[in-house]
Amino acid sequence: MAKVKLHRCSYTFLHTNLDSCWKVQKALDEQGIDYEIVKHGYLRGARPDIVEMTGQKLLPVLELADGTAYRAESSDMAARVRAGDLPGPS
Repeated sequence: MAKVKLHRCSYTFLHTNLDSCWKVQKALDEQGIDYEIVKHGYLRGARPDIVEMTGQKLLPVLELADGTAYRAESSDMAARVRAGDLPGPS
């Protein structure tokens, strides 16, 4: 799979399933998917680039190699990553 970007909150030190961004990052790690972390501020108002990309302010977001963005509830995103079922070209 081509490299993706994981847009996530800047609290990368949190490694708990209470952190929605970590759920998706952990799934990417488990599947051996090459990704780049793009950190964003914790405050939702400070995410204009995420709004431009997805139409909303929530994280995490996966930006796929073709530039499309994938956003869903973190548990659903992690399940799709683990199933090898990311949208777009692989």
